Parts: sequence; structure tokens; C-alpha cells
Amino acid sequence: MPEKLITYTQKFAVYRTDGDHLGNVKLGALLRYAQQIATTHAEAVGLDDALYRKTHTAYVLAKLALHVTRLPRIDEELTLVTRPERCKRAVNKRITHFYDAAGQEVVTIDSRWVLIDTEKRIILRKHPEQFADQWAEDVPFELPMRLPRIAPADCEALGTQTASYSRCDTNGHLNNTRYADIVCDAVPWDIWDAAQISDFIISYHREVPRGEQFALYRTRTEDGSFYFDGERDGKSAFEALLTFKTL
Repeated sequence: MPEKLITYTQKFAVYRTDGDHLGNVKLGALLRYAQQIATTHAEAVGLDDALYRKTHTAYVLAKLALHVTRLPRIDEELTLVTRPERCKRAVNKRITHFYDAAGQEVVTIDSRWVLIDTEKRIILRKHPEQFADQWAEDVPFELPMRLPRIAPADCEALGTQTASYSRCDTNGHLNNTRYADIVCDAVPWDIWDAAQISDFIISYHREVPRGEQFALYRTRTEDGSFYFDGERDGKSAFEALLTFKTL
């Protein structure tokens, strides 16, 4: 068994392809950096593709909250430090901090992961022994994850979205980071010109398999945030809340 690594650190460069028209890093890129360090960390302690195939398992993201102190810019070098918590009530919490070159924290992500049986498509409340003791006993930090209760009937319908080739991952479904791309595309340009993301919350209810579609709905909340709901076959596939701060 590889040595236990409670905390893991990795550097990322903000590529120009990850920047928007103002030179700020895109939300989806931040989530992809966080997903990559989580994967690299897991592999470093022996939780790799071979083990997932052997145990017929996969980690999937259940929900996530992101807070921006300062939005990173293109060409910046970021240092990510991630620390996951042992499974509690079938959920692994993972906190990831983003630091700039001066050592100042610029972004924080609180993600909650579940291990699924890929054959039965169910969440495993009892993990195989290889997964039992890899992470910290406790990570005493969390971000708010509460979403407003809004019905699709109270939202504006924005048409359908497809789990197309470029949006899907090795699990054969719409990758969790691509939901962020989709909701950001549904924010009007005038918002992007006058404000920046301060917080993002998303809850993944049902996977969207490759080639499948979902209907996208949007509304503004009382505080000006954008609430999104994705409906597939009459049930919510995900909900998200995107909050901005004025420049």
C-alpha cells in the first residue's frame, strides 16, 4: 500500500485558453484544476483506474461549493492544496485551497464525493477495504451549500443541452465541470462585463449519460444570483446557484 498522504499539493498554470474575454480564469477551469488534483492525489495513495476496475467502483461528485476571494488571471501560477476527509455517511469531503504566487488564498472549493458501484449504479455506504483508511479523520472546514427551493415553473426555459462528445468523461456521462460551462454560457454578457463570480454552488442529482439531453431553466433570486435547474425525464439532474460581485 502506498504511503498515506493526508494533504496533497500541486501547481497549475492558468493557460490562456482557460481565460475569458477579460483575462479572468473561467469557472469551469477552476473546477477542472480541482478535479485533476483530486485524481492525482487518489492515484498517489493507490486509488487508481486498476483498482476501480477490480472493485467495479468510481468516485462521482455529489455537490460542490466554491468561493472566490480574488479571481485568478491568465498566466498566473496557482498552488493548490487539497485535503480530503474519511467517509462519513457515505460521503467523502474534500477541501481544496487555491493560492497565488504571493501565498494569498484566492479560491476555496468544498466538494463532496460518493463512491458508486458501477454495475448496480448505487452509492456504496460501506466502501471496499482498499478505500477505508486513506484520508484525514476530520477536516473542520466547510462552505455553505444550501440551494433555494425553486420550481421549474417559476423559471425561464432556455431550451435543451446535450451530453455531447466534448462534454463527456471516462465514466460515459456529462463531466461535472461541464455543468459550470453550461450555466456560465447562460449568463448574459452584460453581467460578465460588470461583475465577477463570488460564489458557486451545485448539486448533482442524476447523471446525464452520453448523448442524452436535459432541459435548462434559469431565474434570478432576490439577491440577484442566478439559479439554474436541469430537468431530464421529468426529474432534476442538477441545480446550481451562481452569485456575482460588482466590479
